[in-house]
Amino acid sequence: MPKTMKRVLLIGENGVGKTALMEALSGQRPATRRPMALEFCGPFINTPGEFLENRRFYPAIITTSADCDMVLMIQDATRISSLFPPQFATLFTRRVLGVVSRAEAPENQVERAKRFLQNAGAKEIVCWNTETGEGLGALKSLIF
Repeated sequence: MPKTMKRVLLIGENGVGKTALMEALSGQRPATRRPMALEFCGPFINTPGEFLENRRFYPAIITTSADCDMVLMIQDATRISSLFPPQFATLFTRRVLGVVSRAEAPENQVERAKRFLQNAGAKEIVCWNTETGEGLGALKSLIF
């Protein structure tokens, strides 16, 4: 891992695009299956969606974040709800970024997704268009 590269933890529900984002940021193709445990891919640590969906896994997320420089909370713009609890970001002693995925979807609600992330404690939020890659440059500049 180069000196300038940071270790990044990705958190989000199942199907929000954590693995796709990890692939887009790293240029590496991780396994296409859903992770069933923590998955390490270069500087990225991908958490299974169940880690957010079940509160009993929060200690695993918190412990893993101790080895990271940054936490990415990913929210799908097409979802009508969020599993991120209020002020979830305060659990971490690391920089926390919010990422709105699927910003290009016709049924998206980007502002709602941003509100979900703001309520969860994200101070910086980047929208990522999964089809065109728009927003990826801004996200890379914040991460690397």
